[in-house]
Amino acid sequence: MPEKNGTRNRTNRRGFLESIGTTSVAGGLAAILAQRDIVQPVAAASATDRSVFAVDGAADPDATFPQSVASGGPTPSGVILWTRIAPSAVVSEEPVGVQVATDDDFEDAVYEGTVPADRLSSAHDYTVKVDLDGALESDRRYYYRFVYDGVATRTGRCRTLPAAGASPDSLSFAVLTCQDYQNGYYGAYRHIAAEDVDFVVHLGDFIYESADGAYTSPTTDITDGRDIDLPSGAALAESLADFRTLYRTYKGNEFLQEGLEQHTVIHGWDDHEIGNNRYWDDEANAPVLPDTDGGEQPERAMEITADGIQAWVEYVPARVEFDPNESALQDQLRLWRDLQFGDLVDLTVTDERLYRDGPPCGDARITCTEEEAQGRTMLGREQKQYFKEWLTESDAVWSVWANEVLTMPLTIGDNWSQIELLHDSWDGFQHERWELMQHVADVDPRNFVVLTGDLHASLAGHVKAGYGEIEPLETYDRIGVELMTPAVTSVNAADVIDFPGDWDDDALAELTKEQNDHLEYVDWHQHGYAVVEFTRDHCTYTVYGVDKDADPRDAERSTLARYRTPDGDLALTEL
Repeated sequence: MPEKNGTRNRTNRRGFLESIGTTSVAGGLAAILAQRDIVQPVAAASATDRSVFAVDGAADPDATFPQSVASGGPTPSGVILWTRIAPSAVVSEEPVGVQVATDDDFEDAVYEGTVPADRLSSAHDYTVKVDLDGALESDRRYYYRFVYDGVATRTGRCRTLPAAGASPDSLSFAVLTCQDYQNGYYGAYRHIAAEDVDFVVHLGDFIYESADGAYTSPTTDITDGRDIDLPSGAALAESLADFRTLYRTYKGNEFLQEGLEQHTVIHGWDDHEIGNNRYWDDEANAPVLPDTDGGEQPERAMEITADGIQAWVEYVPARVEFDPNESALQDQLRLWRDLQFGDLVDLTVTDERLYRDGPPCGDARITCTEEEAQGRTMLGREQKQYFKEWLTESDAVWSVWANEVLTMPLTIGDNWSQIELLHDSWDGFQHERWELMQHVADVDPRNFVVLTGDLHASLAGHVKAGYGEIEPLETYDRIGVELMTPAVTSVNAADVIDFPGDWDDDALAELTKEQNDHLEYVDWHQHGYAVVEFTRDHCTYTVYGVDKDADPRDAERSTLARYRTPDGDLALTEL
């Protein structure tokens, strides 16, 4: 089935919000977005004029398409294709051509369409999103390109999902997260472009809102050549022009382009697409952006959040639900959805930022009993119900959760407990985690796998029905595995914490495992990505290290770890 945008047994969240009196300011934020003509994918019209596809082979595609191409939102019968036209290249009344073929010479074209000239607008920053759902065959890889005024983009590749009821033998994902442009180079993307995987799953922090190196290593400067000047002059993005500048910068990188050109991406998001550690304040009925100037003032936070959402929708080809007629933001925009890869994998992507409560105990970092409080939520009432129903109905060999932040607890001594990241993860929502994991245990899916990013580390461990946080005297069984991908470039723990001189990276990993017996593998210091392969017999997790400080043309890839979980078995076996 295609991405269903979380529509299984959809309940009326708006009525719930109204019943607790939270629609006034939330409706204001939704109203801001409703007034902005948020770009939606269009179905290209059939091409009647073949001259649209005439290509000047000598033309430079980068001058017309400076952000190249990308694809996302796969269904069994299509994908969403994306590009952007340089404003200086826009020609009045000129449509944009779209071609899809089974060969990279486009001699065997299976789809040719045009996007009307009036869809190319500064209102959408000249981005183009074409929805081909219903136009392609299932479980196929295709080549595609856009053509504009005689210039063709570089050729991209895209892939559709298997048909409902299909029984694929295997499925593979490259899993990515956290790619701060100012903290390193994108050598990892050069290797991702060459990976023989079916899809890319991006777990969020596709951009960082910073232009001043706010989230880079405190011991180094911004990476050479990675300076960014925001139109507002601010250090952190605070306007639509700022967010658009960030996306144009990130997607203008040639190595990131290579990776996006070669693979269809299933996108989630995390906090930095808008603001670090963002959350929803029920009392103020508004988002909160703790690090952003003015981000704790409801009206200002709403404007900045709307700016970030608009830019994300413009630049990310994700199949999400947007209904401008809804009066509450949480009803208007829905990122949570699920995808089925035949009977092999059922994947859900959750939104862990738009609904979440603030950090427990405010800024307290050492001890905090509020993290165990009932009623605190990361998913929100309706999304949590959706998640439970998704898992109950999942009958695939592998039920897989594309999850933003670490679900397993992480405890590393008194000093380490001061790391704020942990309260920003599921450790800050312990009762809701316990509730969800109890549901997993009750449903007992054939195999439960969690794919996670955010922490800028690679981890593999055992998901349990509980960890003693709610009922300390209970012993809880294993119910699945969690596999974390490292950051592509973003600063990691080994970069920022000054450990004693006789410690090395292996010692840190061993200490982590000693104090967290559910962990089998830990690496705090390498950057890169992970590949997760599912077959009917096993799930294999491979972590690759790629030096973020090396020239991307020369950056080598090393295998950091490889673990396997057999079908029907909760083991993690090192290969």
